[in-house]
Amino acid sequence: MILRLASVCVFILLTCSSKLYAQADSVGFGRFSELGLFPKKDPGTSNIQISGSYRFFGTYTRQLDPYLLNPIIGDTALPRNIFIGDDSQLPSLTLNVAGRPNDRSSWGFDLYVFQFLNGIIGSSYGSQVVDSLRPDIQYPRTGLRLGGNLGLLLGMNLHGSFKTSKGTLVTHVGGIQWYAMSDLTMASFRGYNRFMLYERNPWDPTGTDISSRYKQYFDQGSIDQDNRWGNRAFVGAVVEGFDFPGRISFSGLIGKTELNGGFSQVPNFSYGGKLKKDWGGKNFISFNTINSFSYTDSLARESFGLNVATLEFMIEKRGYVIKGEAGAGNYFSPNNDEGWAELFQFKFKTPTRGRWPSAELHVFRINPNVVNNNAVFWNTSTTEYSVNDIPAGSVGSSALLQPFGSSMVRLGQMTNNRQGINLNVEAGKHDLKFAGGLGFSSEITAAAPVITFGNPVNQFTRSRFWRWNFPPNVGPYNRYSDIFRDVYQTVNLADDSSGVVVNKKHFAVAEAQIKYHTKLAGKDVYLFSLLQMGSAQRDFSPVVVTTEKAYIRQYSAEIEAYYAISRGFLFNAYYGYERTLGNYLTDIDEVTRRPRNQYGEGVGVGCDIDMGKNTRLYLRHRWYYFRDESFELDRFRGRELTVEIKAFF
Repeated sequence: MILRLASVCVFILLTCSSKLYAQADSVGFGRFSELGLFPKKDPGTSNIQISGSYRFFGTYTRQLDPYLLNPIIGDTALPRNIFIGDDSQLPSLTLNVAGRPNDRSSWGFDLYVFQFLNGIIGSSYGSQVVDSLRPDIQYPRTGLRLGGNLGLLLGMNLHGSFKTSKGTLVTHVGGIQWYAMSDLTMASFRGYNRFMLYERNPWDPTGTDISSRYKQYFDQGSIDQDNRWGNRAFVGAVVEGFDFPGRISFSGLIGKTELNGGFSQVPNFSYGGKLKKDWGGKNFISFNTINSFSYTDSLARESFGLNVATLEFMIEKRGYVIKGEAGAGNYFSPNNDEGWAELFQFKFKTPTRGRWPSAELHVFRINPNVVNNNAVFWNTSTTEYSVNDIPAGSVGSSALLQPFGSSMVRLGQMTNNRQGINLNVEAGKHDLKFAGGLGFSSEITAAAPVITFGNPVNQFTRSRFWRWNFPPNVGPYNRYSDIFRDVYQTVNLADDSSGVVVNKKHFAVAEAQIKYHTKLAGKDVYLFSLLQMGSAQRDFSPVVVTTEKAYIRQYSAEIEAYYAISRGFLFNAYYGYERTLGNYLTDIDEVTRRPRNQYGEGVGVGCDIDMGKNTRLYLRHRWYYFRDESFELDRFRGRELTVEIKAFF
């Protein structure tokens, strides 16, 4: 369908171009004398380029124990489940069409194609079609078609660049663009590139060869990502200017961010931009701002939204880098208007010199009254306003799963109502490399008596238990919330005073990653391991608390191996183990009278297979296991097979 649409577009462009040149020749324009209805010279259509990718994804799950997904409706995980597609509505087919009519201008648009899956087979795919009524091979446009809901995802993007004597202007119009300004205004969390590669992201590229992805991760500490990595989704118009006099660049945007989603008919939009001055090299200073505005009803009687404005700078000298961003933010709604408040972060990084490792010191503080879900920090303290009563995570909801509560987060991840320090270190050469760090943070004001945390082992498999929506407060004890490719738990604390929270919560985290490269029978072998520790407690501690003084303490270890047996076949394996413990100030089971005592384990094997130019087959088979010794119903075990085919063209 989409290929036919693209062909029609190209045909129209060719036809219009031919008519234009023919008309110009008839009125005597000399430069078109070689052109006509069938031009003797190429009118420039060869500059049109079409590229893209196709992704097939299928999952087979076998649950060996019944697991209660939603106790309210009595929904349990199916013993066997085959699922084709991606229930997060990520595109199966992406087409990028671009052209350059001259050396000063360019244009393009992107088409995203997907099959909408909502769990109701009849409504999604239409009624079954008998063989006699299906389209004929010789006449495919006749008969009743299958997959009638195959369509465009998020509309069409148009972009262009214009080079002038003063500088270059770049425009993006439509939806959806992936854009970032700065950490505290508009961006997504990148972290320190410490993650496992066994479970592939939907947007991961195939690489130049079957082992290039793992080699790059070992050599550089990161992997190639598409334009969604580190950026935020934005629908509307973006104008950027580069190379203007005085080394000035700028950007402006107006449209809708993720905060303006849902099916609400009430007017809502976001706007912002940045003005940047470069000083040579990587040194710069910039002013950044993002603003969101929504009405509470169609009569425009009340409004809610946010404003954030920051100054950002970077100074580099002899490999040493100082980078900072500071400013103020304001969140307003009929239920909340505390005025403007502060937020800042500063980073100091040293270069690698000889045997001395590279180190980065990160200091931050974000006031509890600053809310900006477009930024890298989470909202954990302010209940946000919603224009409808549809539960968060359901189709049509304008509410987010906010606030998360006081979250236990990864090293470098920030939340509001939090101030802290992180230290990250990277070292190693040749075939052995190490990276790790320590971090501690504290609440600025005592927030709700709630802590949230995730489970790193089997997190992707667990998130696929709940399909179609991202429901909160599910699971056997209504304490799990499903979000995009992850699930987090909510812990209720019992150390308040007559319902009033009196104790600030403090957090500590430690991470260590080891990467090793060797050869076996002349073939490359890569070993990656990631160790994580974290705790949340009443008293301040610069290191992870391993005693019952911590409300929650969690430990996890993951290791994976990749063996390039041949140019077209790569074997991989995974093992993960985690342990989570709560103290007696957290939830207590009514039967055992004990707090959380959780175990998690995952074992996986798989392979990457080269199917031809820019095409790969990825097979993953995982055995997973989880149990809580204190809460009898919170346990599951099973196995999962995923099949992915990724092709770029």
